Amino acid sequence: MSKITAYIFMGMLLVASCSKDDHPADVSTAPSITSIWPDNGQENSIVIINGKNFSTVNTENHVQFNGVDAIVIEASARQLQVVSPKNAGNGKVTVTINGQTAEGPVFTYKAPPASQYIVNTFAGTGTAGLMNGVALEAQFRNPEGLAIDAAGNIIVADRQNHVIRKISTNGEVTTIAGDGTAGYADGQGTTAKFNLPWKVAIDKQGNIIVADRDNFKIRKITPDGMVSTLAGSTAGYADGAGSAARFMQPLDVVADDQGNVYVADNTGHRIRKVTPAGVVTTLAGDGTAGYQDGTGTGAKLRNPSGLTLDNEGNIIVADRINHRIRKITPAGVVTTVAGSGSSGLIDGDAATARFADPYGVAVDNDGNILVADLTNARIRQITPAGQVSTLAGSSAGFADGLSHDARFSSPSDLEVGADGKIYVADLNNHRIRVIKKI
Repeated sequence: MSKITAYIFMGMLLVASCSKDDHPADVSTAPSITSIWPDNGQENSIVIINGKNFSTVNTENHVQFNGVDAIVIEASARQLQVVSPKNAGNGKVTVTINGQTAEGPVFTYKAPPASQYIVNTFAGTGTAGLMNGVALEAQFRNPEGLAIDAAGNIIVADRQNHVIRKISTNGEVTTIAGDGTAGYADGQGTTAKFNLPWKVAIDKQGNIIVADRDNFKIRKITPDGMVSTLAGSTAGYADGAGSAARFMQPLDVVADDQGNVYVADNTGHRIRKVTPAGVVTTLAGDGTAGYQDGTGTGAKLRNPSGLTLDNEGNIIVADRINHRIRKITPAGVVTTVAGSGSSGLIDGDAATARFADPYGVAVDNDGNILVADLTNARIRQITPAGQVSTLAGSSAGFADGLSHDARFSSPSDLEVGADGKIYVADLNNHRIRVIKKI
């Protein structure tokens, strides 16, 4: 063989060997994974798996996320593009070819986007006023608080109108109590007077309980519309029965199954308890603004503004100026559920999440705590596992639509209907909004 012939032969061998990289991987050689990108995302995300010895035939690569099959959409010897499967949960990515399995990094699933919800206006025109009638033609003036009665009617503390309103299940708005002027008077229906009624609750007997802020009293409206004073007299702090008790700006109320009413005593920095007989005691807080977990008066709060009960009978508190969500057992043991204590907007782990003036709270049927995050103009969610996310809202203003595009202006309270819909008192938009899944 001449030297030229030998060189040609060697060159042919070299070309042939180089061209092997363009052919499917030798499936007799085990695949391996060097990296995945991204390593987190939502279901149906495109994920790139880098490595070697993959098959160039899509279906010959058996890819799983935490043991759940994924679809391969593109394949080469060194890279696969796959779609993250639904309901896999966090876990390692694996690639199996001809019985040989490569194990890669963990893929972490993110919560689905807020756009799985839509926000609409349920009642109110957006113009401040006092007008009854069809829900979308009615007018409110800074609706502050919400409650839903056993029949599904929505009760509204219409703050600046000094009245309590009802939105019936057929969409009609009426006035239950109050004459539209600030004052104090017990009596039937519209002969009664309130002075900036802040928030409301419904007890097991169907009575409407009202935190009548600037009258420093807790009021009760029976199902037939009779208004009376349950407890409170003048501004201050005093436990005792009926008018012997004193509150400092009671902002919210919630009633337990035994008929006890709990009160967020705002500038008193306390949570108070009122028995059905009107006897007032202090459940938690020592009266000084601060932050401290503990029991009873060994705990500290700072301007608590919102209350609800969880599914186990604990009291959930929007501890506004502490920018935290707190929990109080019926025995008065106070712990922190979520919030780092700094004002801001951060989702994620409950301990590091941030709120800005959390103002109202509710609990849904799954045990999630929903928060009307006043200054952030958003509705937030805290799962039982301690993860905080933004359910709806973007920036302050007004817009209906997909929840990540929707806008609120100082959402102050919220309540969950039996059908899972979330109703929001949108304070400065003079509207009641509704959030529902789509």
